[in-house]
Amino acid sequence: MHSRDRERTRRRLLDAAFVEFAAHGIAGARMERIARIARCSAGLAYNYYGGKDELFDAVQSEVAGAAMVEFDARDLPGYAARLYDLQHRHPEFARLATWQRLERRGSVSRVAEVEAIRSAQESGVVSTRFSAEHVLQLVLAVASMWSNGTGSGHLERRRSVEEAVRRLVEP
Repeated sequence: MHSRDRERTRRRLLDAAFVEFAAHGIAGARMERIARIARCSAGLAYNYYGGKDELFDAVQSEVAGAAMVEFDARDLPGYAARLYDLQHRHPEFARLATWQRLERRGSVSRVAEVEAIRSAQESGVVSTRFSAEHVLQLVLAVASMWSNGTGSGHLERRRSVEEAVRRLVEP
C-alpha cells in the first residue's frame, strides 16, 4: 500500500472517529462502526490506532488544533464570545470536550490561562472576587452553556455570554 493510500485511510478513520466519538463518547463508540464509515476493516483500524483510546486521543489532538480560540485575560468577555461562536459553528467540538471530561480522569492543563488571569487580577483588570482558577472555569461554563443551541437567537445569546462574563470579571 502506498503512503498516499495509508494517509487517505488514516484520514478517513479520523473523520469517521470524530463523528462516532461526538455522537457516542468513548464508551459508546464502536471500532466496527468507525471502520465501516471509513470503508475499511476493523482490523485495519486497530492496526492504525491500536484501539479506541488511541483513536480518541488522535481525534482530540486534531480538534484541539482546530478549536483554538485566541485567549486574552484582559478581554475575557471577548474570549467567551469567540468561544461561544466556535461552539455555535461546531457543536461537535463541545460534545467531544464533554465526553473528555466525563470519561477521562485527567483534565486539560490550563496553567498558562490561569496565570494570565492571575496577572490581570494583580493589575486590576479582572476582579479578585474569585480565584483565577474559578474565573476561568466560570468563563468556560458561561461560554459553553448554549453549545447545543442552534437557529434563531444566536446573536442575543452571544451578547448575553459577553455581558455575563463582563459583569463576572469587572473589578
